[in-house]
Amino acid sequence: MENEPLSSAERKELRGIGQRLKPHIHVGKQGLSETVVKEIDTALLKNGLIKIRFEADREAIKAYADEIPQRLGCDYVGGVGKTGIFFRDMPEKV
Repeated sequence: MENEPLSSAERKELRGIGQRLKPHIHVGKQGLSETVVKEIDTALLKNGLIKIRFEADREAIKAYADEIPQRLGCDYVGGVGKTGIFFRDMPEKV
């Protein structure tokens, strides 16, 4: 089930919502450990739209912004400074 990429209008709207969020997860010096990836997955399942704070330099943050969507099937909506906003459609409630 491949999700369609978000349109620029959808990204803009999600960025606006995401700016008001507090970071759900902090990625520290250890980077994307399996534990952190599981926490991100759980947060995406519960919330759909999450903000992640990175304790890393610009290059590392860019790498995380590429790696997280690949590993978790979500979209990187945008970010400012050391935070990134990620979105994944929430599963339908059965």
